Amino acid sequence: MRALKVISISLLGSLVLLSGCGLKKMVKKQNTVTYAVNPNPLEVHGGKMVMELKGNYPPKYFNKKANVTLVPVLKSNEDGSTLELAPIRLKGEKATGEGQVISYKNGGSFSVTQTVDYKPAFVQCTLNGTAKATKGKKSADFEEVYFGEGTLATAERVAASPTVAYKKDAGTGTYLYLAEHGYDGTLITTQKAGIYFEKNKDNLNWSLPLNKKEENKKALSEVMTFIDQHPNIISIDIDGWASPEGELNRNNELSSNRSKAAKDWFSKEYDKYIKDKAKKEKVKQADIRKEYKFNLADNGEDWDGFLAAVGASSMKEKDQVLNVIRSQADRDQRQQQIRNMIAIYNEIDNMLPDLRRAIIKINASDAKSDEEISRLAITEPTALTLPELLYAASLTSDNKAKKAIYEATIKQFPNDFRAYNDLAAIEASEGNYDKAKELLDKANSLAPNDGLVWNNIGVLALMQNDYTAAAEAFAKAEKAGISESYNNGIIDLKNGDYAAANTKMSAAKCKYNKALLQVLAKNYTEAKATLDCLTPKTAEAYYLLAIVGARTQNANDVYTNLKEACALNAKYKNHAKKDLEFKKYRNDSEFQAAIK
Repeated sequence: MRALKVISISLLGSLVLLSGCGLKKMVKKQNTVTYAVNPNPLEVHGGKMVMELKGNYPPKYFNKKANVTLVPVLKSNEDGSTLELAPIRLKGEKATGEGQVISYKNGGSFSVTQTVDYKPAFVQCTLNGTAKATKGKKSADFEEVYFGEGTLATAERVAASPTVAYKKDAGTGTYLYLAEHGYDGTLITTQKAGIYFEKNKDNLNWSLPLNKKEENKKALSEVMTFIDQHPNIISIDIDGWASPEGELNRNNELSSNRSKAAKDWFSKEYDKYIKDKAKKEKVKQADIRKEYKFNLADNGEDWDGFLAAVGASSMKEKDQVLNVIRSQADRDQRQQQIRNMIAIYNEIDNMLPDLRRAIIKINASDAKSDEEISRLAITEPTALTLPELLYAASLTSDNKAKKAIYEATIKQFPNDFRAYNDLAAIEASEGNYDKAKELLDKANSLAPNDGLVWNNIGVLALMQNDYTAAAEAFAKAEKAGISESYNNGIIDLKNGDYAAANTKMSAAKCKYNKALLQVLAKNYTEAKATLDCLTPKTAEAYYLLAIVGARTQNANDVYTNLKEACALNAKYKNHAKKDLEFKKYRNDSEFQAAIK
């Protein structure tokens, strides 16, 4: 609060109906009465103008039988509108009626706090007062008295200038969140084929019944076709297995040798494939041959495969068989039980050949390049999946292109909330609030409990100065797991609860509203540092830096920052002309040049 400024009341008009009533002396000596208003200029905080009005009457001034009514009046310099404040009623020691008693002999004083709602029309206003004295049936009207001017409205400069970002990339601040696209660029396609071996052997035998099965032969024949169709092979995994009977070391050796045998088969087939391809395309084999990463695994005995085969079989006694085998803690005992059961159940003996194998698994990436995804998103969006389309929007910084992609996504996938949410974020950032609300309402209908959507609904309300709706939306976002401490701090700041705002914004760095809070706390060095680290600086940030310059008597900072603010947003030219923060600079040529 600024120090009280004493304002003497001077007589501006003539006395009415005084003759012999005892009021003449009060009018004649009214310049001995002092009044003060605090703060002066008036200020707004939390949407309210709170002012303390004080008056001091000297000894032997206030007539004992007189009543005085003082009516403070705010008058706008913008549109001439007026607002009467609550009247202040005073009376002498012997007067009747309402009012605070003022002693004739000793004099006296009053202190009254008045609160009114702030209106933008009062950004330039005067605080005047009219007084009327009565004594019995006699009265005297005093002419209008000037108290002070208003209003410092810097506290109203709360700004919601959100950043559009994915939550994983966001820090502390106000954000319009994009939904995660779910695209990781690792779309894997796999081709599998198996080679089967005789009991206790690891050499290839294509006459085995399993190797002659049509589905197995077909899978093996398609290996090179798969290689040809998928140029981006990530790895080739070959797993060797043995059936769980026989000596352990031998089974481990068998599984290892079987994986190597499968690799040798693949290498020979690949050599044939390259030779034929080079001849057909009339190129050198070395130019088209690729080196692949092989992952060979000797997995030993396939107990899990055996138990799964028993469980999937039609054996009537399969539960009994499984229980007997699982109850054996020792491997040798389990193998003995298998040998015993082979003698009893032919089905078990028939299951074991499937376990003597090597499985070839070729892993290829079918992920499109970023360039291809970007191109298709514009030219042929139906060729892309939902995650690919949402990812495509993240690859461009052009909002026009982003919006086109999101619109195509909505058309192709109308029941997924993400494109509606993301398009709403872009529209809101461009000031298209009605369109953003329509899209967010749709997103919310598709995903009513999504925290990102509720955050964006709240931020949109902040941008439209609907702080009640913003608080309600942020409460729902927090319930869904989104931290809204900083955004709720903005609401506290707007409502004038600076202590709560400071607590909720404590973790914020380089944020405009944090700087505004520091200005209101008169921490100008901290405020300047907070604003200086903003990247990029917004128009409101430059304007607030100009205010810091004015409050710290740094004229150069006033002019330099005002010029930047006005260049970014012309509305600040008119703001600066009216702003009492710059009252002492208004007539300077540098100031005029800055807001030109």
